[in-house]
Amino acid sequence: MNHFQVDPEVYQHFPGMRLVIAVAEGLDNHTARVPVKELWQQSWENVAQLGIEDARAHPYVKAWRENFAALGVSMKRFPTSIEAMLRRALKGGDVFSINPLVDFYNALSLQHICPAGAFDLDALDQSLALRMTTGEERFTALDATEPVTVPAGEVAYTSGADVLTRHFMWRQSRLGLVTPHSTRIFLVSEIPGAAGEAVAEAMRGSMTAGLRDLFGVPCQSFVMDTDQADLCWSG
Repeated sequence: MNHFQVDPEVYQHFPGMRLVIAVAEGLDNHTARVPVKELWQQSWENVAQLGIEDARAHPYVKAWRENFAALGVSMKRFPTSIEAMLRRALKGGDVFSINPLVDFYNALSLQHICPAGAFDLDALDQSLALRMTTGEERFTALDATEPVTVPAGEVAYTSGADVLTRHFMWRQSRLGLVTPHSTRIFLVSEIPGAAGEAVAEAMRGSMTAGLRDLFGVPCQSFVMDTDQADLCWSG
């Protein structure tokens, strides 16, 4: 399974959006990595230097809110991951920790103020897609044991009939979740049109350098935009 497809309709709802992707194999996500912890801690603390008190004031967050409002999605009920994390970091307090790779992409998310996440490719039986749901998909939340049916018209990362993220970048499924045992990963960051190509390339550089220098693994990296609906990688 080395294929990712984007429904062109998704790009229509998020004009100018770019997807930054890195695919890596042979990852060791067991070991506690001090440099990752330091990067995550510093990224968390640097949020205080943004000069904002409300996460909604950041132009990238505002862009996502406007895009989702046009879709009829409530950001009060379904905030994007970057809005939720930025809000949490602005409150201060101790940084939280999940596992090395999750801490790494959370750090990059706060560095660039763009959502970032990852999927465990070995846990997926079918190709990845970013598309509109049809009403026939299922989703199993992290705190649930049984799946629920997802309504039609949501933007979601999917693998076959399984929804991996509700409302694009709100909540992740148990399926494809990155754990300490994950070794083959699909890392993705959504860059709003308001951020532009330079931010996308900066995120790509951060992903590539971080996977190489902090995890010791090379990766294949890509930037997808409205001109590209399909992506295949080797391996």
